[in-house]
Amino acid sequence: MGIVKIKKVTVHNLKNVRDGEISLSVDFDSFLQSKVVGIYGQNGSGKTTIVDAFSLLKTLISGWISNEKLQLREKRFITAGEETASLDFDFLVQNEFGEFFVNYFVAFQEDDERIYTTIEKLSYRENEKGKRSKTLICKEEDVVQIRTTSLKDMNEKLRVKVMVVRAMAQKEHVSFAFHKDLKPVLQEMLSEMEWHLLNNIALDFNRDLHVINNQSIGLLMMKYIMPFSVHLEKSRGFIPYDLEGTSLLQKDRFEVLCKVIDQTNKVLSTIIPELMIKIHFITEQTLDNGEKGVRFEFLSKRGECELPLRTESEGILKIISVLSALIAVYNNPNACVVIDELDSGVFEYLLGELLMVIDEGGKGQLIFTSHNLRVLEVLPIKNLWFTTVNEQHRYVQLKGIKEVNNARDVYLRAVQLGGQAEEIYKETKTFNIKRAFRKAGVRND
Repeated sequence: MGIVKIKKVTVHNLKNVRDGEISLSVDFDSFLQSKVVGIYGQNGSGKTTIVDAFSLLKTLISGWISNEKLQLREKRFITAGEETASLDFDFLVQNEFGEFFVNYFVAFQEDDERIYTTIEKLSYRENEKGKRSKTLICKEEDVVQIRTTSLKDMNEKLRVKVMVVRAMAQKEHVSFAFHKDLKPVLQEMLSEMEWHLLNNIALDFNRDLHVINNQSIGLLMMKYIMPFSVHLEKSRGFIPYDLEGTSLLQKDRFEVLCKVIDQTNKVLSTIIPELMIKIHFITEQTLDNGEKGVRFEFLSKRGECELPLRTESEGILKIISVLSALIAVYNNPNACVVIDELDSGVFEYLLGELLMVIDEGGKGQLIFTSHNLRVLEVLPIKNLWFTTVNEQHRYVQLKGIKEVNNARDVYLRAVQLGGQAEEIYKETKTFNIKRAFRKAGVRND
C-alpha cells in the first residue's frame, strides 16, 4: 500500500474554465501533514469546475474495479465553442519502492450521449536527482504505447488484447488506462515497481477519494435524502438515508451505517453541544431480492429529548453528512476529500474552527469551495485560491500579503479596488441593480 497526495490540478476547456491551475503546498518533507485548500470567488466563476474535475477523475480511475461510465450529456462539460477539454493531475506517491512524481493527463470529447476520452497519458518519475520521466501508458487516436512498447511492436496475442480493450473503452465511455480488462496486459508488461505505482493510484488513492458535490447536497437541503459519507477501515463510499420517513437497508449496509454513527457521535457532541444521533431500530424484513433488511430511523437526541433527525437544521445535517469524511482527513494521510459549498448552512464561526483544527492537526487533504469569508481569517494564505474573471487564467493566489495582513480584508479590498495581477470580481453597480428591479416591476399585462 502507498500514500498518494494531489500536488496540482490543471483544467483546460471544462465548463467555464478555458485554462486554470490549482496547486497544493505539499512535498515529500511535509508528506504526512494535512493540506486544507479553500477555493473562493464570484458565483459562476469556476469554483465547482474543480469539484467536477475530481468527479471525472474518480469515475475514470474507478474503471480498475467497476468500469463506471463517464457523465451523461445532461449538461455540457466542454466549454462552448470548443471540441476538446482536458485535465492534468500531478500526484506525489510514497510506497515501499520509494518516492515518485506521477502525472495523469486525459483529454475528452462529447458525442450525442456522453463525454469520452480521446487521449490518456500516465507517466512517472522517481524522486532522485537525474531521474527522467517514464511512460507507463499512452493512448492517442490510433497510437497505443505501454512503457516503451508501441502497439505495432507487441506480439499478436498482446496486440489483440489491447485493441479489444481500446474498442471497449470507447464504446463503454470509460477509461482505457484504468480499464479492468487491461490489467492482465499491464501486469505482464510493467515492472513490479510500476505495477505497484499504478495500483497506488487506481486502488489506494481511489478508495480514499471522496467527492461531495451539489447534487447530493441539494437533496439534503430539501430534506429528501441524506448521503452519509462513509470512511471506515473496511468500508468507503456513501450510504443514502431517507429523511422523509423510515429507511430500509440491507443488513450489512445498516451495520456499516451504525459504525459510522458511532464514529460520528464521538465528534458530534464537541461540535454541537449535547447533540447525539440515536438509532431507532424498527424491524427486520425481507427485501425484494430475498436478502435480509432492516427498517430503522435516526433520532437526534439532546438530553432526554428525542426527535426525528430531519427536524435538525440544514447546517447540522450537512455537518453530520460529511463528518466521517472529515474525520478521515484528520486521521488518514491517504484521504483526499473534495466538497462543494462546504459552508452551506453552517455557522461561520464553527466552520472556521473545524477547518483550523483539521489544518493544524490533520494528515490528509481537504479541498473545498465556499462563499463564507470567515475561513480567510483562519487558513494560511498559501492554502487559498481565488477565481478571476479571466477564462484563460481562472485561478490565482493573492499577492502582496504579509503575515500581519488579514486575508479577508485583502480579498475584499481586491474586489473593490483591484490591485491584483488578475481581476477577481466582475463589477456590479447598485445603481444598475436598483434600476433593473424597478423596470422588472413595471406592469406589462
